[in-house]
Amino acid sequence: MDESSWLPPTIPNGKYPENSNSWYEDGSILTITCDGGFEHQNQMNTTTCGNGKWSAAPVCERSMSACSAPPKIPHAVIVHQDYQEVFAAGSEVQYECEDGYTAHTEKSVCIQGNWTAVPTCKSSNERDTRLHYTTIQNCGNVPVIENAVAQQTSQYSLIYRCQRLYRLVGPETVMCISSGMWSDLPECRANFCAVNTDDNPEYISVGTVYIENGEEKRVECVKPHSWSLEHYSKVRCINGRMKATKCCNRVAHAAEFCT
Repeated sequence: MDESSWLPPTIPNGKYPENSNSWYEDGSILTITCDGGFEHQNQMNTTTCGNGKWSAAPVCERSMSACSAPPKIPHAVIVHQDYQEVFAAGSEVQYECEDGYTAHTEKSVCIQGNWTAVPTCKSSNERDTRLHYTTIQNCGNVPVIENAVAQQTSQYSLIYRCQRLYRLVGPETVMCISSGMWSDLPECRANFCAVNTDDNPEYISVGTVYIENGEEKRVECVKPHSWSLEHYSKVRCINGRMKATKCCNRVAHAAEFCT
């Protein structure tokens, strides 16, 4: 047996049950579990040993909802916490102020890539000017953002997703401030071009064709003769502006005669 079939694969930020004898036979299948704060890329979580080689190994990539290391607070330390760079959503850290300082909040939670309010260790004559967050019920109705849908991800936060053909500008996560106001809201901006086929007599009328920014679509054109090959224009949307080729058949397009 090829030696490479004996050795387990190396999966950065992932792990799997190891055999007691540390080698694997042909046909072995490993199920990979990603570390906290990481998730499987393309939903693939297994690798198979065949002919002395492992198939393409799953990739554990950082989750969009994971947090980086919690912020350092003057005059405070994080207690009972081993060093790590990535924290899974829902992770909690506990701060403890130095002697002679008090904290407004002692715990911080990782929610959708952000840490909730961290404490400010201050003496009795200092005024706390930090924003503090509370449950979203304290802010009343969920803000309505045009062309977006909101989803409650925890008792503290909402996450907004834009509808197709729109892109999110601003913070994805919105939280309720202890004053009863919502944190900054995002907006959904148009991310498409619209082609009205009725405006061009060369196009076959099918109404409005929407093309997402960065994409290209084929718009059918009227054939010059009944026996002609199908004619069409290639229309591309670039930064909200359309770039369209002439109406040509596929042979002319392939030869790049229709720019």
